[in-house]
Amino acid sequence: MKSDSGSERTFTSDELAELCGLPVNVVNRWVERGLLMPMRGSVRRFTFRSVGTVRTLAELWRAGWSAPRILRAWQLAQTVVKDPDAALTGLLASIGNKRVMVRAPDGRLIEPSGQMVFDFGAEEAEAEPLPQLRSAQDWFAIGVDAEAAGRLTDAVRAYEHAVPSGSAEAHFNLGNCYYELRRYKDAVDQFAAAIARAPDYAEAWNNLGIVRGEVGDRTGAVEALSRALEVVPHYADAHYNLAEALAVVGDLERARKHWRAYLTFDPNSRWAEQVRRKLQTDGGS
Repeated sequence: MKSDSGSERTFTSDELAELCGLPVNVVNRWVERGLLMPMRGSVRRFTFRSVGTVRTLAELWRAGWSAPRILRAWQLAQTVVKDPDAALTGLLASIGNKRVMVRAPDGRLIEPSGQMVFDFGAEEAEAEPLPQLRSAQDWFAIGVDAEAAGRLTDAVRAYEHAVPSGSAEAHFNLGNCYYELRRYKDAVDQFAAAIARAPDYAEAWNNLGIVRGEVGDRTGAVEALSRALEVVPHYADAHYNLAEALAVVGDLERARKHWRAYLTFDPNSRWAEQVRRKLQTDGGS
């Protein structure tokens, strides 16, 4: 199981504010208004996906939109674009306009009434060169949005601009995109670069182990996955992946140990029943 960009990593509202260059009281106001939702069962921790939401909210806020105005406009946007995330992103088309409009995922510009808007300036706006956004943080934000939208090639371009002076997360996310595009050797390099910047980056060790297995480096896969568990002993996905890697090299005794650990930490996942069958088949239940 590959750790997706930002999965397993959570953020406080203070960390989101710092990452996006915002006052923390602004982020907290969005939480209070229901514009930004914490993780289930948590008061003030947020998933990596929230970074993209905060980026969009920040653009609206910097354009002078208050939290109540954003909330009202978002509710209107969802009457024509059902997906909440797409509706919020689509609101960026309203900046500089006197009325609310939303850019649909297919590129159409729509008013909440359902009326189409002729967007004569769209081609010129879309042609504006992205290199004007020069900071690694800006490129990282563009990559996050592109990756979330499934535009992996665009995400790769953005992350490649971000990594020369960027964070471990930029290397990690670029590695994930390379992996999805089956550029496994490039993915190995990026996960290794993430680890060089943050040696205790458990998710990067986990994904490095997976991709090493993909390129036939079985010993390296076991080493990387073992390192992930040294950093985070309760990392369920790493236990599963290490068990699979050990089974491939024929070390079933150690594999069973990590399959059992996986069931301890994640007993109700969609993989749990498969693991139970493996243990029964191998006589290790």
